[in-house]
Amino acid sequence: MDSFLHDFRYAVRLLFKKPAFTAVAVATLALGIGANTAIFSVVNSVLLRSLPYRDPNRLVVVNEKKEGNFYDLVSYLDFTDFKSQNQSFEQMAALSPSWTLNLTGISDAQQLQGFYVSAELFPMLGVTAARGRVFTADEDKPGAERVAVVSHGFWQRRFGGDPDLIGKTITLDTQPITVIGIMPADFRVLDDVEVFLPLSFNMLVTRGRGVRAFSVIARLAPGVGIEQARGEMANLAASLEKQYPDSNAGFRAEVAPLHEHITGKIRSTLLLLLSAVSFVLLIACANVASLTLARATSRSGELAIRSAMGAGRWRIVRQLLVESMVLSMTGGAAGFLLAVWGLEFLLSLSPPNIPRLNEISIDPVVLVFTLGVSILTSIGFGLVPALKLSRVDLSSALKEGGRGAMVGAGTRRYRSALVVAEMALAIVLLIGSGLLIRSFQRLLDVKPGFATENLITFSLALQGTTYSDARRRAEFYQRLEERLSGLPGVSSIGATTRLPMLNPTNNITTTLFIEGRDWMATEQPEVDFRRSTPGYFPTMSIPLIKGRQMDDRDVPIATRGALINQALANRFWPDEDPIGKRIKIGSNTPDNPWVTIVGVVGDVRHLGLDVEPRPEVYFPYMTSPATGPIIAVRTSLPADTLIAALRGQVHELDPSVPVSQFSTIPQLITRSVAPRRFNMFLFGVFAAVALLLAVTGIYSVMSYAVTQRTHEMGVRMALGAQRGDVQRMVVGQGMKLALAGISVGLIAAFALTRLMSGLLFGVSPTDVPTFVMVPVLLALVATAACYVPALRATRVDPMIALRYE
Repeated sequence: MDSFLHDFRYAVRLLFKKPAFTAVAVATLALGIGANTAIFSVVNSVLLRSLPYRDPNRLVVVNEKKEGNFYDLVSYLDFTDFKSQNQSFEQMAALSPSWTLNLTGISDAQQLQGFYVSAELFPMLGVTAARGRVFTADEDKPGAERVAVVSHGFWQRRFGGDPDLIGKTITLDTQPITVIGIMPADFRVLDDVEVFLPLSFNMLVTRGRGVRAFSVIARLAPGVGIEQARGEMANLAASLEKQYPDSNAGFRAEVAPLHEHITGKIRSTLLLLLSAVSFVLLIACANVASLTLARATSRSGELAIRSAMGAGRWRIVRQLLVESMVLSMTGGAAGFLLAVWGLEFLLSLSPPNIPRLNEISIDPVVLVFTLGVSILTSIGFGLVPALKLSRVDLSSALKEGGRGAMVGAGTRRYRSALVVAEMALAIVLLIGSGLLIRSFQRLLDVKPGFATENLITFSLALQGTTYSDARRRAEFYQRLEERLSGLPGVSSIGATTRLPMLNPTNNITTTLFIEGRDWMATEQPEVDFRRSTPGYFPTMSIPLIKGRQMDDRDVPIATRGALINQALANRFWPDEDPIGKRIKIGSNTPDNPWVTIVGVVGDVRHLGLDVEPRPEVYFPYMTSPATGPIIAVRTSLPADTLIAALRGQVHELDPSVPVSQFSTIPQLITRSVAPRRFNMFLFGVFAAVALLLAVTGIYSVMSYAVTQRTHEMGVRMALGAQRGDVQRMVVGQGMKLALAGISVGLIAAFALTRLMSGLLFGVSPTDVPTFVMVPVLLALVATAACYVPALRATRVDPMIALRYE
């Protein structure tokens, strides 16, 4: 230990003696280690950390899947059958989609998000209320007293942490509801909501098997494995398919771990980002290793004296490794501080689709990771240089100055290999970044199917007894449309139940029946459906392709009409006119009326620019006016000047109706593409850092080579070599290394970019323009990096060079 402490003190003094070298090396390592620590913090919190529930490894999600369907939700009746007939699960609970609720009686009316959940959910997760209690099975029955459990955030934001909230009544959708519990601050399940209500009070539980809208979570029974549960659920799904072919044909049940369900969509992206940032660290190690070798000349005499005085080779290696460790630990400490700042910045840019976002933090696991990376880094950049520097030629090194004694052909080859590796890693990251940039450009070029400019959208909430009658909701919308149409700058107005890109995860699909067609069980098609007013389509500039727009004739049952989109028409009537054909959705029962197709409208990318339009049906809004309509307003005025007027008109019409989610279409598109922008940004940052380090590496190697070959260049120029000859020689040697690295990198990129195909849109993983432009760019930058040392070489004075050493 005394010997180690001596080495440590000496290493610290040595680094202080070379502040320029120390600063560059520490900064390089801090970039690599800091970036890795920040990304690992996200990976650790999202992918590696267990879910904050009791025995989380036994929690699973049960889905209903059908070939070609976009969603995997479960109908309420199927859930009840699964729950009563299975032997694999100890408990099973269902959750509704995130539900918009009206909170009134507290200043202005407000909208909030809630879940309707089974009473079994909280005991199954092993979570209890922080204050009060959760609701019981008896309270999760029709006709029971209305109760609610609220989130900790709701308690703080809406009631200022009132300790007497338990037992008080709040008004949700005009219904008095007693608050019986407040959940812990860190409790979250599937999504962030503010209120939990008993599932039996949700309107979708009565919509039949054709409406699939519920998420189902279950706990495996003791001794039951997931494969056994999958087998039993597959049998139950097959049994339901035979009993209810109209609604369950082609559906199968799937079982997946809850952790996998929550993180599955982001797992590959995070692992790819961690791999990319690891490349940055490797480049940083190569750079520091190159810098360490560059110091060989100035230390050759010192190490020779140590050897002459009896220090063995491994004693010298240990001293050099301690120096590397001190350097690496200093860089690790700086990198950790950089990671703390970088993580805050990263979270501020993160798209909302990252699960467990509120759990991301730097914990002891991350500290251990940073320490481990620092130690491995010290070995990575320090071991080989230490071994090379320990081979001391005493005869040469103890001569005057000893310069060049340790800079043999092996050392030069090693530094050249480091440069080649840096260039290869950099080009892999640059090509990956280039592919994401081109992919993002392609995505933004996609036409969404509607006009995006001069549109304002907002949501209303008409829940509760005041608007429990469809006629009252219809009258409210008609009066609102009259008011808003009279505002200056408003050219048209329309309403719909689901707006493109506003909340694609809350889409609802249902079964489609076509008159005169008998479907095979596995062919039973599903469609998305929406209710829209006649003014919605011209307001959104959705083109009418065939037939006519909907109007008042299409509202009565006897003459009910609907619009379909081009995707549905192409799928089921590719060679005939669909106008006049009759369809049903949901069920094929006699009490469900046939609806006549009156027109075909253009396809709209409702679920995102990167999702192909699905078959869709538009019903007249007035057949069943929505409790949560979304209003679209086309205007010639700037959006911010009209929002206050729109809100004021709603308030004048009925101050109890909350107005929320004011957005322009460009804002919705921006939110929709946020995950891809986030990926592109991070890859771009990593690629830029890699490029900077790689160029610095090739510059330092060539600059050092010029310094070492000053005598040789003086001789060349004394014998008649022109400045251009020397310049071409230096640049040529540097470009040989650069081109070697580019070649190796292209081969690696060609193999590795296939792993990121899931992140690309409209671009092949082997996109030719990217694979051509990036190497050219890197070659130009490398040429510039070689040119500066080459220019210095041409300024060597032959007389001074000939007296060198």
